[in-house]
Amino acid sequence: MNPRLLVKHSGTGDEFEFEPKSTETRIGRLLEQNDLVLNDQKVSRQHAILRRSGNSFVLEDLKSRNGTLVNGRRIVEVSLSPGDVIAIGDCVLTFSDGSSATASIQFDSEPLGNTLMLRSPDQIVPHLALRDGALSLSAKPAPQVPPDNNLEALRKKAETLTHLYELSRVLSSVLSLTEIFKRVSNMLFRLTPSDRFIVLLKDPQTGALSPFVTEFREPARQEPGETISISRTVLDRVVAEKVSLLSLDTKADERLAHAPSILMQQIRSVMCAPLLGKRGVLGAIYLDCQERLKMLGTHDLDLLNALAVETSMAVDNAMTHEQLLKEALARAAYGRFMPRHVVDEILANPNALSLGGNNQHVTMLFSDVRGFTAMSGGLPPETVVQLLNRYFAEMTPIIFQHQGLLDKYMGDGLMALFGVPYEIQEAAVNAVSAAVSMQQRLSQLKREFQERGLPEIEIGIGINTGIVTVGYIGSEQRTDYTAIGDAVNLASRFEKLAQAQQILIGQSTLEAIGGRFPIRACGETRVKGKSDPVSAYEVLWKEMES
Repeated sequence: MNPRLLVKHSGTGDEFEFEPKSTETRIGRLLEQNDLVLNDQKVSRQHAILRRSGNSFVLEDLKSRNGTLVNGRRIVEVSLSPGDVIAIGDCVLTFSDGSSATASIQFDSEPLGNTLMLRSPDQIVPHLALRDGALSLSAKPAPQVPPDNNLEALRKKAETLTHLYELSRVLSSVLSLTEIFKRVSNMLFRLTPSDRFIVLLKDPQTGALSPFVTEFREPARQEPGETISISRTVLDRVVAEKVSLLSLDTKADERLAHAPSILMQQIRSVMCAPLLGKRGVLGAIYLDCQERLKMLGTHDLDLLNALAVETSMAVDNAMTHEQLLKEALARAAYGRFMPRHVVDEILANPNALSLGGNNQHVTMLFSDVRGFTAMSGGLPPETVVQLLNRYFAEMTPIIFQHQGLLDKYMGDGLMALFGVPYEIQEAAVNAVSAAVSMQQRLSQLKREFQERGLPEIEIGIGINTGIVTVGYIGSEQRTDYTAIGDAVNLASRFEKLAQAQQILIGQSTLEAIGGRFPIRACGETRVKGKSDPVSAYEVLWKEMES
C-alpha cells in the first residue's frame, strides 16, 4: 500500500499531495526537523508524527500548541482509516492508505482486430496540436463539417465542448493526481457506459506504464483480490502513436477475441487515450465495458479524446507543481549547508541521496572562536545569539564561494569539506583560500562589532588533507553528509592548536597547495590520538594582499 496525504490550506486554497516514504513522517512548521512542512503559523515547529506499522498507520500529536484534530475531535494518538480528515492549524489533510487506489493488473499482448477507430487530440479540439510529443496551439483551421451532418455534428461538438469546459473549471484548482482522476472517472461514468476506469502512469526512469488508479462503476461487483487483465497491445499503440483508440464489439472481432482479457471478462468494447505533457507521454486512460447490452461508441471516443487533453494539462500541472515543491524544499534545506553546485547535483540525481559512503581525497577545515565560552558568560543570551548569527552569516558564504560544503556548526565553531561530493584537484587550495578570506573578513567584521557595542572576536583555523570516508550517514529519518577518518581528526587537532588569527595546516595540505601561499614552518608537535609528532605549518595570511 502507498499511503497518501492530500494537503489543502483552507486559507490560501493551496493544495498538494504528500506520499510518506519512511516508517515515521514528522509533520510541522520547521523545515529542518520535519518531512512534511506546513507553512502556517498555527502549526507548531514539531506538531505531529505519522507512524507506520505493517499496514496500520498511527498519528500522534507531539504536544502541539493548537492541537491536532481527526474528524473534528482533538487527539493525542489515533489509528487512521482511509478517508480520515486531519486538521492541523489551517491545513486539512485527507488520509488514504492506498489500498483502494489500484487493483491488481495483468497485461495480455494479443494483436488488435480490425474494428478500430482512432482520434488525435486536434481532431476534437481543433486549436490544439501535437508538436514534439506535447500539446501546443495550432494555426491549422478546423476541419469542415459535411453539410448533410452539419446540425448533428455541431450538436455533438457543442456537447463535447460543454463537458470540456465543465472539466476545465473543476480541475483548474486541483493539484492532487488522485483527486484529478477521481473527477475524470466520475464524469466518464456519468456520460459513457464504461464499467471500469484505469489510469496508468509512466515511470520517468524506466518508461514503464504502471497502474495508478482503478475505479469501478459498481465497486460491489468487483471480487476482492481479483486480477484485471488489460490489453498491452492497445496501450502500446496508444502510447506509440499518441492517439485515442476505440475497439468496438471486441467479442465479434476474431483476432482481438482471443485475448485473455476478452475471454475471461467478456469485454464488449475497449477505449484508451494517451495523457500527453510538455515532455511527452505521461500515461494513459483505459476504459472498457463488460455487459453485452453496453457498447462504447464513436461519440464516447470523441468525449474521451477531448477530456484526455484537459486531463493531460491538469496532470502535467500537478506533476510540475509537485516537482517544484520538492525542489524548493530541497533547496531551502540543503542550501543552508551546501554550495549551489552540490544542491544542483542532488536535485539532478535524487537516488544519490542514500545511506552509505565511499573513500575519497578530501580537505577538511575547522574553525573556532577563541575564548568565546568565557566571554559569552558575561553577556545576555540574546547578545550571544546575535553575535554568533552575524559571524556565521559572514563565514558561510565564504565557504560556498570557494566550492566548500558546510558540514556542521558546532557551538561557536564550524566544519567544512572541500573536494566533495566529487574530487577536485584544487580542493586544498580552495580550503586555504577560504580560510584566508575568513580571517580577512573577520578583521572587517570586528570594526562593525565595535561600532555596535559588541565584543570583538578572533578565530583559529585548522586544515588537513587526506583519504576519508564521505557519504550520507544516519538513519532513514535523518541523514547528514559528512566525513569520517583519521585525516578529519587531525584537522580538528590543528584547529585546537591554532592561536587567535592563526591558520594551521598539515604536511599533506602543504604538499597539495604547492607553494601558492606564504608559509612558516611551526616544527613538529604532538597531538591527541597520534603516537608520533606531526608537522604543522602556518599560513601567513596577513602578508597577502586583500
